[in-house]
Amino acid sequence: MKAKIIMAAIIAAFFCMHGCGDDGPGSGDSNLVFVMDDINQVTTWSADSVYIIKVYDFYVNNSLSIEAGTVIKFHPDGPYMMVGSGGTIIANGTADQHIVFTSWKDDDHGGDSNEDGEATMPARKDWNGINTNDNNGSIFNYCDFFYGGNSSYSYTLETYGDNIQVTNCTFAFNAGDDETGWYGALDGNYAGSGCTFTGNVFYDNIRPFSVSTAVSIDNSNRFSHPDDASRINDYNGIFIESVEDINTAISWEETEVPFVIDDNDLWIESGASLTLGDNVCIKFRPDSEFVLDDNNAIVNHGGTGVTFTSYKDDSVKGDTNGDGSITAPGPGDWGGIYDNISSQYMNWANIFYSAN
Repeated sequence: MKAKIIMAAIIAAFFCMHGCGDDGPGSGDSNLVFVMDDINQVTTWSADSVYIIKVYDFYVNNSLSIEAGTVIKFHPDGPYMMVGSGGTIIANGTADQHIVFTSWKDDDHGGDSNEDGEATMPARKDWNGINTNDNNGSIFNYCDFFYGGNSSYSYTLETYGDNIQVTNCTFAFNAGDDETGWYGALDGNYAGSGCTFTGNVFYDNIRPFSVSTAVSIDNSNRFSHPDDASRINDYNGIFIESVEDINTAISWEETEVPFVIDDNDLWIESGASLTLGDNVCIKFRPDSEFVLDDNNAIVNHGGTGVTFTSYKDDSVKGDTNGDGSITAPGPGDWGGIYDNISSQYMNWANIFYSAN
């Protein structure tokens, strides 16, 4: 009899690890794991559980591997995930089994975890975000990021560091800064060498994607819903954050949306280069300009369909500033492209609405 009581206690303790006591709604469901502590040991999260991040100041200080098909939800009390020193997140989903990072209120993924039926619905900024925090090597492959962006800069995933991969992921219903800011739902403003952003899909976000001048961007990302091209992002473009000038050889090849520059003097330094694919458009915010420190700084600047124009120009790659017909482009909207070798502004035929 005593042995049966001990065994029952062991079984009860096991299921309490999956959410019991005063952990809140859903605590009786044995597939819910309420995350209450930092990750300090090598850890794997499995697809047979739904993980509810409830602890605030949640740090991944060691290797966290997340299995394909796993759902991670952010409780209102624990809105973000931060990679600590020595930590990595290896979230490697598959085409058939995505890993989902989403809101506590999202009943479509992982079920009705807060057990309120339809009383609450998920929305942008329900949770904060994930930050790699200048720690290298995290991988996000076939992951979905929904309803985030309540961070100080409105990102849902910030890739800060080197050799970080974000591939085949979907970002939808997130924030990203509005017109006053410069951070995307996927924020690569501090992405360093070896970072990869390919095959991702962005729709129904405020600002989808921002990236540093250290990273090449190919033409594999998509900026509309796969089944409904009218569902785009409020400010539909790739926003270039020039934390540093362009000091290496990079390429920009995306043709669905423009690249957007917001820098008074974005230099392409001597020995560096920016190679543009055909049909690439670069739009410039007020007073922005390129400064070229090399005769071959912009490769294929006269390529088929390549355009340099105003942020207000809706005729090329759509309404990037998201204001409909409220603003129209005009002469002097941006600075121009300045050749520091010849000390003069370029007058290429595909430059529109510049001051020089």
